[in-house]
Amino acid sequence: MNINTMGFAMVMGILSTIAATVLTYIFIMPEKRRAKLSNLFKFIKDIFDFKFLIIEKILQFLYILSTIACVCVGLCMTMGISIYTSSYYGTHTQWFGFYGILLAILGPIAVRLVFEGIMLFLLLVKNVIQINKKLKSQTDDSDEYKMPKFKDLVSKGTDAE
Repeated sequence: MNINTMGFAMVMGILSTIAATVLTYIFIMPEKRRAKLSNLFKFIKDIFDFKFLIIEKILQFLYILSTIACVCVGLCMTMGISIYTSSYYGTHTQWFGFYGILLAILGPIAVRLVFEGIMLFLLLVKNVIQINKKLKSQTDDSDEYKMPKFKDLVSKGTDAE
């Protein structure tokens, strides 16, 4: 007898995701509820509102990990050899130390260049966000792209009649 509960688990996962999203949007996301939220839920709200960029810390962690990996693997490669034996060529030995030294020296430089390129783009985005905040504070707070509230949409529809 085969019992497969994956379909049920997927449906329950989708339904619980929808329910959690709706509850989050109702109880955490409205700005008027911010004062009543605990610090944890304020942090969650800030994440969902993109008040700060998490990718900076993730990229910093990945940069450190990649740099240390290049150095450690490169140094370990200096101790590695391969011995090939074939009937035609005989025994052949290869030392990977040169490649290890190259990886230990050039690897962190290449990693730094890649991550600096990514960080330049990220800093560009952060500067655009800061400029938008400054311009918005200097001008009126009306936002032509602001999504209208449902109450306004309903009231406009009844006024037209």
